[in-house]
Amino acid sequence: MDINPEIFRGYDIRGVVDKDLSPEIMYHLGQAYATFLYRRQIREAVVGMDSRETSPAYKDSFIKALTDSGISVIDIGLTLSQIMYFAQYHYLSKGGAIITASHNPREYNGLKLAVGFSDTLVTPEIQEVKQIAQSQKFQKYPQKGQVKHDNVFSAYKADLLKRIALTNLPFKIVIDGMNATPGAFVPEILRATGAQVIDQNTKPDPTFPLGTPDPTERKHLQRLANRVRQEQADIGFTYDNDGDRIGIVDQDGRMIWNDVLVALFAKDILEFLPGSPIVFNTLCSKVVVDTIKTAGGQPVIWITGHSFIKAKIKETRAPFGGELSGHFFFMDNFYGHDDGAFASLRLLSYLHRTGKSLKQAVAALPQYVSSPEIKLGLADATKFQVIKSKITPDLKQLYPDAEYLDIDGIRMDTPETMVVIRASQNGPYITVKFEGKTQDQYDTLKHQIGDILKSHSEVDWTYGVNTDALS
Repeated sequence: MDINPEIFRGYDIRGVVDKDLSPEIMYHLGQAYATFLYRRQIREAVVGMDSRETSPAYKDSFIKALTDSGISVIDIGLTLSQIMYFAQYHYLSKGGAIITASHNPREYNGLKLAVGFSDTLVTPEIQEVKQIAQSQKFQKYPQKGQVKHDNVFSAYKADLLKRIALTNLPFKIVIDGMNATPGAFVPEILRATGAQVIDQNTKPDPTFPLGTPDPTERKHLQRLANRVRQEQADIGFTYDNDGDRIGIVDQDGRMIWNDVLVALFAKDILEFLPGSPIVFNTLCSKVVVDTIKTAGGQPVIWITGHSFIKAKIKETRAPFGGELSGHFFFMDNFYGHDDGAFASLRLLSYLHRTGKSLKQAVAALPQYVSSPEIKLGLADATKFQVIKSKITPDLKQLYPDAEYLDIDGIRMDTPETMVVIRASQNGPYITVKFEGKTQDQYDTLKHQIGDILKSHSEVDWTYGVNTDALS
């Protein structure tokens, strides 16, 4: 079977529906994953799906491939990535998969695959699945697997609330579900804390009528902000389609970028575990480094991607790690995988414990003028090379005396400014972030970075997110 090799990305599988993916291709991928599990003598897997239009058919085809290969399956139906991870613990199953393309546009779907508890495949393992799929040298157990249907949401919810005991929480919260999957789950969890929760767009709709469910997009955060101000609420949350990432606004409707939350969570954890390493990705603001150092922690900067950050957290024995995109990984009293609902509860717990509003907590951090996470189109086949051979030299010519880090695209740091440009592992685009200590520094960078990107014809300005930040 001819499968587009570009669907095998850095830490998951994603492609365009009816072009890169179909029920037949999903069956083929299921056989490859079953072989991957067979090699590790794993006989059982949890499988769920998000709310995309093609997810039910893809899930059925993927499960059939697993059971035909001798892998027994617990089908948990419509779910979130973190509930699938929880279900692995619940059923003591090292195998796990969810049919999802997370925050990608409507025409995409894909797979997140597990190799252990809270442990998703990293690049070499994704390449192993790719090699199996391309070679078609499938292996299977002699006896066909069985399918069990179950709903673990109530057990998952009870587990979260056991870890963060919040009752009679004096917060008014707005949740904008973007008509994505989390709307079916998260409001119920937050209501269990006693908080007043106001729902907005929480009914899942696979056509995504409000647009791609990306919680870092300004249009979604602005809509959330408007409702927070209208309701005079304390805080607003939104989530991506598989629920492991969040977006947030404060009581004034101010958008709080997620690297600021990384700093807040680091500050919270370092009060209890001083001196600990804290892991964060290259896209994060200098506020994260400043906060960790001030709180007596050890900053550990690493490659963007939930699988990579989780692996680095385990390697360094860090109690926490986070990303600008809104993935947060708690190891102090949680499993270490990214869970938007748990991150929301941890933030509410921190604010309640300190007696601060989100606005006050953020104001106590070092301040930078920061851009949102900007996304611009750049073809998968050329995006890494364009950054390495064209954009990086341009940036170094502008700032020859700056510090540079090239583990994940290029990151430039001076004492008061930062720029990072990297190729996404999720799709044909690059991500950009920049900041300065002053508005003038920020504006200078905005024009410089815009000019660099516009000078390279490979960059597609017709596709993007938050591109107005470069206007």
